[in-house]
Amino acid sequence: MASIAGAVERPRCTVTLSPGDDVQRAIDRTAVVCLGPGEFALHRFLAITRDGRVVRGTGPATVLRLESGAQSPVVVIGDPDRPVPRRPTAHVTIEHLRVVGGGPDGPEALPDRPYLTNSALVVRGGRDVTIRNVGIGGCRSACLLTERDTRRITIAHDDIGGSVWDGIALNRTSDARIVGSTIHDNTAAGISAEHLVRSVVADDIVRDNRTHGLYLSDSYGNTITRNLFARNVLSGVFLACAVRERDPPVRCWNRSMSADNLFAYGRFVDNRVGYMVGADASAPCRGHRFTPNRSRADHFLRTPRADPRATAFGRCLTSASGKPR
Repeated sequence: MASIAGAVERPRCTVTLSPGDDVQRAIDRTAVVCLGPGEFALHRFLAITRDGRVVRGTGPATVLRLESGAQSPVVVIGDPDRPVPRRPTAHVTIEHLRVVGGGPDGPEALPDRPYLTNSALVVRGGRDVTIRNVGIGGCRSACLLTERDTRRITIAHDDIGGSVWDGIALNRTSDARIVGSTIHDNTAAGISAEHLVRSVVADDIVRDNRTHGLYLSDSYGNTITRNLFARNVLSGVFLACAVRERDPPVRCWNRSMSADNLFAYGRFVDNRVGYMVGADASAPCRGHRFTPNRSRADHFLRTPRADPRATAFGRCLTSASGKPR
């Protein structure tokens, strides 16, 4: 229901907690959990396994933080106890707070749950999940990880950075929306995707990541528009196939090259190169089954448009000029 001002009304708090209260118990029992200002120290992750849950803070003054020395995710949406979730978890919202992980030290996964990485926020088989106005940092693995056929996740107006690997990692995810967010200063890519389909990445700032701004592997039919890719070390966007063998020479799965993605009105500033392409003989950009990726009206400042290898295995990316928006 819309208010007179046109904004969507938020559901009212069922309970309001202060630091020291049992957040897990409240999430298990209550639909809308509001957290007051202060630090909520966690010795292990919060698990959100029930549908229709909302966790809302007061803004940056509300912090979910792992206790010193803890090695764990901070929040897990979906079943954390099985490698493959038994069922999806739907209609979950986390908003208006900060999430701080355990930092760069320690193992990448939980010893008793090797399938569960120590990413700060993990979405496993989610449906209609919203993460908005959230700051995420101090991430041992990724800052925000989606996996196990997550569908219709919205990541909006977030600040995500400081991960050991990628800022946002999207694995086996469809119909996602990453909008109006800043993804920055990650050790690997700002955003990485392994089999992302029918999703939108729009109006984001993706900057100062130490490999690529966006790493797009085995991904199809996505729209990436009006983003700023700035000062990413290797490229603004890396279009790639799904890697089958990582030891040199690297080899890809057959016909797994990212295809039919639209890039429009992007701004590429001070990257080593705008677009890199990682096709190979097993996953080329040729044949009637392959639909090239398209670059439309992108703008490049102190950034070459594409690396020389972009056409080594066919026409992976087409481009057309236009007035940047």
